[in-house]
Amino acid sequence: MKTIRVLLGLLGGGLLYSTSLPAAKREVIGLSEYSWSITLDQKAEWRNEKLFLPPTDISQVPVRIPTGGWKLLDTPNKTEVHLPATVEEYLWGHNGQTYGVTGNYVGVSWFHTKVNVPADWEGRRMVLKVGAVRFRAEIFVNRKLVAYDLVNSTPFEVDLSEYLLPGQENEIAFRITDPNGNFNWKDSQVYTWGEYFTNPSHGFGGVTGKLDLIATDKVYIEDVFVKNQSNPRKVEIEVTLSNDTDGQTVQKPLSFEIKEHGTGRVVYSKRLDKLEVAKEGRIYTLPVTLSDAKLWSVEHPNLYDLFVTLGDDTVQKRFGFRWFEVRDVKGDRQFYLNGKRIVLRTSISWGFWPYNGIAPSDEMALRQIKAAKDLGLNMLNFHRTIGSENVLDYADELGLLYFEEPGGNQYPVSLFHDGSYQTDFYFAYRNEKLARMIRRDRSHPSLVIYNLHNERGADPQRQDYEQMRMGHQLDPTRIMTYNSCNGENPENESNAHFKLHLMPNDTTFYDYGWYDRHHAGGPGCYHDKLYMGKDNYHRFSNHKDEIVYWGEDGAIGTPPRLELIREELLASGKSSNWEAEDYLRWYDVYDRFLKEKGFTDAFPSVDSLTRQMGNVAYYYQGRVIENIRISNTVDAYAINGWESMKLENHSGIVDNFRHTKGDVNLLAYYNRPLYLAVKMNRKVLADSDTTTVDVYVVNEENLKGNYTLHLSLKDTEGKVVESCQRKVRVSGGIVYGECLSTGWKVVPGQEGYMRVEASLEKGGKVFASGHDDLFAVRLNTEGVTARGMIADTSGILGDFMQTMGFDVPAYHKGTPEGDYLLVGAYKPQQWGSGISDIMEWVYKGHTLIIVDNPEEWANFLSDKEVLDYRGSKVLGKAWYGGNFFNRCHRLFDGLPSDCVFNWEYQCFATYDRRRIGLRCINGDILVGCVSDHRKEVYSALTVIPAGRGKIILTTLDIPACIRGVKPYSKEVDLDGMNESMNTFDASSDNKANIVGQQLLLNFLKEVYRW
Repeated sequence: MKTIRVLLGLLGGGLLYSTSLPAAKREVIGLSEYSWSITLDQKAEWRNEKLFLPPTDISQVPVRIPTGGWKLLDTPNKTEVHLPATVEEYLWGHNGQTYGVTGNYVGVSWFHTKVNVPADWEGRRMVLKVGAVRFRAEIFVNRKLVAYDLVNSTPFEVDLSEYLLPGQENEIAFRITDPNGNFNWKDSQVYTWGEYFTNPSHGFGGVTGKLDLIATDKVYIEDVFVKNQSNPRKVEIEVTLSNDTDGQTVQKPLSFEIKEHGTGRVVYSKRLDKLEVAKEGRIYTLPVTLSDAKLWSVEHPNLYDLFVTLGDDTVQKRFGFRWFEVRDVKGDRQFYLNGKRIVLRTSISWGFWPYNGIAPSDEMALRQIKAAKDLGLNMLNFHRTIGSENVLDYADELGLLYFEEPGGNQYPVSLFHDGSYQTDFYFAYRNEKLARMIRRDRSHPSLVIYNLHNERGADPQRQDYEQMRMGHQLDPTRIMTYNSCNGENPENESNAHFKLHLMPNDTTFYDYGWYDRHHAGGPGCYHDKLYMGKDNYHRFSNHKDEIVYWGEDGAIGTPPRLELIREELLASGKSSNWEAEDYLRWYDVYDRFLKEKGFTDAFPSVDSLTRQMGNVAYYYQGRVIENIRISNTVDAYAINGWESMKLENHSGIVDNFRHTKGDVNLLAYYNRPLYLAVKMNRKVLADSDTTTVDVYVVNEENLKGNYTLHLSLKDTEGKVVESCQRKVRVSGGIVYGECLSTGWKVVPGQEGYMRVEASLEKGGKVFASGHDDLFAVRLNTEGVTARGMIADTSGILGDFMQTMGFDVPAYHKGTPEGDYLLVGAYKPQQWGSGISDIMEWVYKGHTLIIVDNPEEWANFLSDKEVLDYRGSKVLGKAWYGGNFFNRCHRLFDGLPSDCVFNWEYQCFATYDRRRIGLRCINGDILVGCVSDHRKEVYSALTVIPAGRGKIILTTLDIPACIRGVKPYSKEVDLDGMNESMNTFDASSDNKANIVGQQLLLNFLKEVYRW
């Protein structure tokens, strides 16, 4: 055991240490680094217990000791545990099962340690400060029940003055009950515990925050709140003072000192020699204005340390001078930070973390903020769950804004009608959770918005208004919104109450002015329909008289950085927690596939593969962020989402270990404060076709005036193929996105990649620049003949071949004629062990090309003992996701290879196309594919030798590339709200289909290359 005596102070999440302090000063023993044990109490009863809300009369709570007596704790399931910690971190799979969530522990566990309390703490106020538990904590000191708390994941304090024995070793035990919980994103499905409703939250059980024993004088500082003001260089310091003496009023000096964080330079001080603190306590308020204060911002996160001292009791609070607000500028509502317009670019974080699942280490918290900054984001969201304070600490330090939800703050009205559940209990519970969150976090300069519900599909009720009033009274300095996702139509008054919100220092409830719309699903990759022309592009808005907040957008699922996670798990020695086994197996499958199937030249490591898959989402999100910025009306955009975890939410742009999934610069490019956005209505096209180039300036640096815009089209060697110049004017100021030029027509004239570059110049100096790439295909039929047949009842393949100049006869039955059989909408015949005309023909040296009905044909080939086929998998979409990738082969002549399918292969990769993987054990796999968190790699294109012939079998949606289809749309019900899936028009006029057309031609060329 160890005893550490420290001054309480939050110095960037740390503490000031001292070994010899006067007895009256605040002292702290940090218990988190003590050695704790975890003991499962699997026979304990808990399902139908009476539950108690704070403030709890501990004398009314039944005392529940370990089942069989305290000796149970003598044989713990795990020792040498440090906090925060959960059962799922150390004892996942306690029941012998680890698949999915089967290893989760539900029920009672004990967290136990011993601590020496200094003798000179005698007669002082001694409290246990608990950062968080989940779900319920019954706290015992020296085997006496001293506290009970049910409000999970929030801080609370327990007065132990009557229970601790100074000068002796004291035993502390937490009886933790984990009754339920989820391992996904949903916080709308309210859980029950006996006759009670409880807020939904993540299903980890343990002591999930830090623990401190604190000794103070009996007249002490209870809380300090630094309130920012509309004058950003002014704050109001609110100090809550408490008096635990025997009812007497006490006089003590009260002093304030503000220092620059980091330098320690004193910038303000004030002292009151005598301040009376009555028995009921006192709130003292002090306004402070520093005319030369360095403001806190995303770019310059200047911080200050406030020291408040009452007598000898000192509390430190870190803060920043700043003001975040909404302004109406000529009818356009916009966000402002310190008087400067800001467009928020954020991502939603569900609050899952490595190892313990629910509470980040300081290292992980720092990694989260650094990743967001590296990607160019200026905000993150605590989404559907309460945040972690050390994350906010690092957001304060590095400069990142935050949006916070308490999580699970629902109104389950449909479940209340029968009257069998404790509705008053539920509302009191959720209010206490919100109140604790606000009190804990309200001095952080990074935190700017509170939101109560996510995708609530009902108007606010009386209890919702009351809750918002309560929260706004605790912190009137921030925006508070009732709901995230509040309507299909921004001007639809029928859902106006969904927009309910409160503004800083304003008690008026507003039903208009805050338009937050979710489009959770993504299209699979960037595609050309996302930019059609000026004022005609994805996420454009001209709705100015409300804040326009695209609150969840564009989920595109990609795998985690499996190789980095594997290295980290093995180095840490923590390979038995709730997610470790899944990641290790996941990595092994990818690694084995790359090595055994000949993909290592394309992807030398698993990390090279997963990183390129991450780039698919990065490129899409970057281009859409660019869209919202050039519109100059959209005020906020939230990527769906931030971290992935092992079961879903694979649309996270970082993995659960906070590794950025793709190449950081790819997304950061579109988050720069100043650059030229080069937009093309066609990025994939024939070499003889035309694309139209428009140019915008993204301008948050107040560039303005007259300039010359230089445009050029360059080939892969940097040679200028076409160029032009135009005179343009840049407005600057709060015009953050502005169209400078439209309508430059460009014809590639050659195949392959080309780049359009733009620069804004004056006097020989470049003030801004930008670029975009296109990919041109030259349809090449050389080597293709009509010496084959087509089996296709739809006629699509025959029509396509005729447009290519080949009149290929139709196949109906019997032995094919010619060199190849191209199969589309045609079902295999002659199943079983008898003769197959088609297969006998293949064995003799001919080629069977299957581009439709791939699963049925795979079953047929398996039936004929040609293909070792083990079934299929429909690739995931949106936050599950799935990706294709290929390796170099002549089948990809004129097309990208050794790559993951991104915008170049949009005709196959978009979510509305057929997306199937086959479990093909034999054959030569040329296109692999993966889906969500399945520990498998599938085939999307396989060449199978058969006798002297071969079979080309693909799941890639070639038929959609050669026929016109109706625009596709799908309604997805998310949490009770219909949200339109972003879709891709696969009609024949889409020039990107040319990639699929050329691939089909390459299949036909392969007939004569065998």
